Amino acid sequence: MKHKRLAAAVLAALWLTGCGGAAAPAAPAGSGAASQSTADTAVQTAQKDRITEQFTLEKTIQRYEWGSAQKLTVHVPQLVCDGPDAAYLNDELAAMYAADFRQYEDSPEIEPQQDEGSPDTYINWDAYWYGDCVSLVMFRYDGGSDPGYSRGWCFDFATGKQVSVAEMLQRMGLDPDAVQQQMLRGAMQTFDRRMAQGGYYEGLRSGGNLASMRMNTLENNQLDDLCLLLPEQDRLVLRGGCSSPAGSGWRQLDVEIPLQAADPQPQTVLTDTYGSASVQLEGTQGTITLRRTPETAAWDADYGIRLEQDRTYPILGIYNEYVDVCIGEIGASFHPVVYLLTKDGVVEYVDVLRCLISGNVLVCQDPIYIANNGVALERSGKEVILHQEDGSVLELAPLTEEWNAQEIPSEAVGAFNDMSDNQFDWMDVESNGCVQMGVQDNNVFYQGYADYLGVVPEGMVLGVSTSETADGMPGITFVAAVKYDLYNETLNLTMIDGQNPFAEGKTQLQLIRCPDP
Repeated sequence: MKHKRLAAAVLAALWLTGCGGAAAPAAPAGSGAASQSTADTAVQTAQKDRITEQFTLEKTIQRYEWGSAQKLTVHVPQLVCDGPDAAYLNDELAAMYAADFRQYEDSPEIEPQQDEGSPDTYINWDAYWYGDCVSLVMFRYDGGSDPGYSRGWCFDFATGKQVSVAEMLQRMGLDPDAVQQQMLRGAMQTFDRRMAQGGYYEGLRSGGNLASMRMNTLENNQLDDLCLLLPEQDRLVLRGGCSSPAGSGWRQLDVEIPLQAADPQPQTVLTDTYGSASVQLEGTQGTITLRRTPETAAWDADYGIRLEQDRTYPILGIYNEYVDVCIGEIGASFHPVVYLLTKDGVVEYVDVLRCLISGNVLVCQDPIYIANNGVALERSGKEVILHQEDGSVLELAPLTEEWNAQEIPSEAVGAFNDMSDNQFDWMDVESNGCVQMGVQDNNVFYQGYADYLGVVPEGMVLGVSTSETADGMPGITFVAAVKYDLYNETLNLTMIDGQNPFAEGKTQLQLIRCPDP
């Protein structure tokens, strides 16, 4: 049967069942518990009248002659409201959840079987009210090991209009941008925790699968993709998900959002200094400062990195809560790496030199999931070690070099072109990082290398550096976040640093994937 959670205690009372209905008058002062109970009952009755079911099916059938019994439990709601938005939403619900099952309304019902492997389909809905607004959440489970998935819509009966999750949050007095960041951090922390607790395996770094999973977790937890739940008074939950190496590759995730801002708590500030580098972490913000010294000045001749003066860089792509930080080195020359230990005991890092080779951007790499169960970081000589819960010690420099070798994510691998502005530019990216580009209407040809640096909400970050051209033109460097649109087969580039080689002055670019030969 249906389970409609009606959070009446946090709602403005409503009375009429149609769109644009006026709210019921408040109960008189001193009317007592009986009057309040009567008012609550009237509110709930009005809410129930505003949403009914357009399709209901509960029976056990045999869909195919050779198949086993299948239990169908299908409940599909509809909004009782005139207007195009309600009609469109009702039609969408019917197409998504009812259309495939109407043919079984007249099918003969058979006896349920005790076969554990028999498939079941369960579709149901919940309604969460906030004044005249409702958040309608559909849930579907089709059997098997996957736990099912949800999808939500928000609708305002007072205006007869569909509203976004961001609009609902604003009506609750919340800042949608701040809530968005809370959701992304919650999703990424959950994903990283699950991977460190056994979800990770070595093959995930092949083809950049690990990077793709982290990117999908960010991309699919945007506010427009979330379900809004009010399970009880003063409790707001946003339902999204995170990537998983099991089953369908996605697991549902609920993140609770405080409806009232908590009193600000003093933030623990984590710092460390080593050589010409220092780091500071405070809450969700982190910076790395590099001082101009003889060891950083040598980068100009060795790597083409010129540090004219002391400079502080924000750290991009950090989502966890951290308990320790330590700077060490890898390699022979001054090659600083900043290590961060999360509250879940997992190591993340920023390879400073590797990032700066392609631009003035420092990005936190994917966590080293096998460097887990950590309690503290310590510098041992030039390198950093991780102290683990069982008393063992793990050297991080070899793991850092191994993690740096992660392949370019498969979404960004292939041949792409840009034929806008009556010109033809192209880019070819290989999984090992080799890059070729023809720009300025294919008159200038570059060859170089791309490094995967981490993920940010705009996409997977690639740092690209090229060599001098055959005609003597200097090479170029740039850092861009890339995100592949599977539906349109386009690679969306968002410039983070450096000049856009395909369209000077533009920060956004769409490249079209070329068909495989």
